[in-house]
Amino acid sequence: VEVDLEVEIEVQVDVLVGLVVLVGLVLVDVVLLEVGVVLVVVVLVEMVQVVLIVVVVE
Repeated sequence: VEVDLEVEIEVQVDVLVGLVVLVGLVLVDVVLLEVGVVLVVVVLVEMVQVVLIVVVVE
């Protein structure tokens, strides 16, 4: 019976590790998406500033 319990515990640990890894990957994806969005916004803002400067200069 002890062996069976150990096996069950190991299986549960494997499942927990799998869930943790999945959650970690999802969090990484979300962070990367947020960073990507921020970068795009920053680039767009910089472009708009450059365009405004060019228009003002002209």
